[in-house]
Order: sequence, then structure tokens, then C-alpha cells
Amino acid sequence: MSLRSNHPVHSPLDDLCRRDGQLKLVRERVGEPLAWTRPATFATFTRIILEQQVSLASAKVTFDRLRSACGGVINAKRILTLSDEDLRRCGLSRQKARYVSLLANDVRQRKFSIAALASMDDHEVRQSITERMGLGNWTADIYLLMALRRDDILPIGDLALVKGIQELDPSVGPSVDAICERAEVWRPYRSMATKMIWTLYLFNRNRSTAIVS
Repeated sequence: MSLRSNHPVHSPLDDLCRRDGQLKLVRERVGEPLAWTRPATFATFTRIILEQQVSLASAKVTFDRLRSACGGVINAKRILTLSDEDLRRCGLSRQKARYVSLLANDVRQRKFSIAALASMDDHEVRQSITERMGLGNWTADIYLLMALRRDDILPIGDLALVKGIQELDPSVGPSVDAICERAEVWRPYRSMATKMIWTLYLFNRNRSTAIVS
């Protein structure tokens, strides 16, 4: 007896497109979403901090400079060898330099375990991250989605997501309630839908996908 199913295997994105005709049209227009994945590391937290309130392209330039200053690998130990002036020369603002240094201190002093986040539920991860100076709900959402690859994350504080949803569906207002209501149909795969919206956002602006990796 064959155990192979005769039924087609549908991906989460297939399911989303069946339920959301506008998302289906986006998929037909831009193709499959970009991966939007990053390793679950201190370097990823650093990059997310750098991406706060600036473009991905600008943050990547600063991140690459910082990586060079760290000898090719960004981790807590190497960050703590750099002075505030070193961080500023890499392009970090005074505030972001402080956030990165404080996070490095917390990791080295074992007040914050990045490895432990993988075994926590979404709420526990969010609580642990937002207890850190300069790391709020947006940082937690991006880390949950990209690094821990949780399925149902909607980073409502993300400007590209808000604008992308409005480009997907012009009837949606900019309020948190409006965005959340529009995204209800995407449960329990709001992370995948978010990746699709981000891909649409870049596509509409002819942005390079190199800034994602």
C-alpha cells in the first residue's frame, strides 16, 4: 500500500492566497517573498538596533563598518573592546552605541541569554527582549520573525509593513486597529504575510534585495 497522498501539499502562502485575493494578486505580480531570515545571534540584535528609524540600506552600511571594526565577527566580547569613539566612527549614533554596548554587557554578565530565547514562547521572548535598554516591541517582533522564525508575528510598529498593507489594500487606514483588523485573515501565518508585504514594499520602490541579507 502506498502512503503517498494524492492530494497536493499546500504551503502557508498557498493557504494565505486562497483566503486573501489581494495577497494572491501581489504574489502573481512580485513572485515568492524574500526569505527575510537571519541567524539567532548577538550580531542580528545589533543589526536590528542599527535599523531603528533608518533605511535598511543605511543600516547595512553601518553594520558592515562595525563588522570590520570587530575583525569580521560581531559578538558581545568584541563590541566591548571598542570605545564609544570607535562605535561612532562606524556610524552609530550616540544612542545606538549605548544600546549596543549595554546589550553586550548584559550578554557578557549573563543577564541576557540569546540562546535561551529559542526555548521560550513568544510572550516570554518579547518580555525578555523589551527589558533591555533600547529594545522595544518592534525589535522583539523582528527578532521573533526573522531569527526565531515564529509563524504568527505581525510587527505593527514597522513603517514598511504599514505602508505595504496600505499599498496592498488602499481602504486600510494607518491606525494600529486598522492594520490588525486587515491582518486577521492571515492568522496563524502573519509572519509569512508580513514577508510578502515587505517584498511588495521593496518591489514598488525598485529597491535592491541585497539589503535584506
